Amino acid sequence: MSNIAIIAEYNPFHNGHQYLVDYASAVLGADNIIALMSGNFVQRGVPAMADKYTRAEAALSSGISMVFELPVIYATGSARDFAVGAVNILDRLGCIDGLLFGAEDDRMDIFDKVSDILAYEPSEYTIMLNNYLTKGLSYPTASEKAISKILGSGVEPIIAKPNNILAISYITALKKYKSNIKPVIVKRTDDGYTNSSLSGYYSSATAIRKAIHNKQDVTSCLPKGSFNAYSEYVKKPLPDAEWLTPFIASRLIYDRNLDPSISCLDQTLDMTPELLNRLRKMPLPAKYVEITDYLKTKNLTMTRVSRVLLHMVLGITNDDREAAYNKGFSDYINLLGLNKKYSSALKTISDKSQLTVINKKSEYKPDTDLGQRMWQLDRLATDLYNQMLYDNTNIRLRSEKTCQVKTI
Repeated sequence: MSNIAIIAEYNPFHNGHQYLVDYASAVLGADNIIALMSGNFVQRGVPAMADKYTRAEAALSSGISMVFELPVIYATGSARDFAVGAVNILDRLGCIDGLLFGAEDDRMDIFDKVSDILAYEPSEYTIMLNNYLTKGLSYPTASEKAISKILGSGVEPIIAKPNNILAISYITALKKYKSNIKPVIVKRTDDGYTNSSLSGYYSSATAIRKAIHNKQDVTSCLPKGSFNAYSEYVKKPLPDAEWLTPFIASRLIYDRNLDPSISCLDQTLDMTPELLNRLRKMPLPAKYVEITDYLKTKNLTMTRVSRVLLHMVLGITNDDREAAYNKGFSDYINLLGLNKKYSSALKTISDKSQLTVINKKSEYKPDTDLGQRMWQLDRLATDLYNQMLYDNTNIRLRSEKTCQVKTI
């Protein structure tokens, strides 16, 4: 396979990520390893531990050929939105041969059966899903239960694991949108990203971030070039969801003092009537942890609440997602970093791609409604991150329009 893509957050780029890069090169024979990476906010709805250009530099220093940005509307979406957006953007590049990803289990037989159900939605599945939804279960839980009924309870422990869920989402998207990109699964070498304690060479991103926060030595957990890229960040407090508090509070205060008929919080992406009702009843003032603790319920997980709060701050709406799905997912792909050895490969990709490759940020002018809106949201996310970072660390970063592609 010539061009291998990896969808990632690199929060931070650690030895497990290095394993995938080495696998792409040594086993798959990749000429180019192309990362499609979340920007300044990650899927959990919180700020990344370092800005996207720094994280791109870490990836380049560890063998990635080039790093593109996954637009914020997908990067901070549900597993389905994350996967569908990323897969379609990679497909529209027109040159990706394989999509490489890790999972807790390398059970392609089960992943294939589950993704068939999700991609083609047979009537048996739809009926069961709707029955569970009417009983008040969340969509992910209802979907898991319906699939387990069809395939047998033995699949339930497998399809409930977070990276397996994402793997199935990737395969489902590839099938549903008839992509020619081939999925390649590698069994994860760490204990899973939710493990919060360092476990040696292959420690999870969660554990590494926690260790950095506690001033522990993590040099053995990261490739040398990756660790060096984060040097400015490890000296100061890492970006934290708590830094979103004033921005969330201002939106809520504004909403509470508006005529309800002109409030737009109900249009926020993934907002539910239940969550909106709880938001409007929540006592203020409050800090981020108090807000999320108040809002989460049995059917509203902490991650779901965090994503909705971020979408509320950024003004991302259900209409934005619908427009993205209906109009081709994206008109552009934003280049964050490039290993100069692969400049000719970038030119080839740019020539073949259905998407505009944004290299010079100040010169990009979207010519469609979708491009204008998505570029607006991506720039807004950058400005929000930069402001939070400056408020709490005095690190001053450039706006998106004046940023330059990281090169090594």
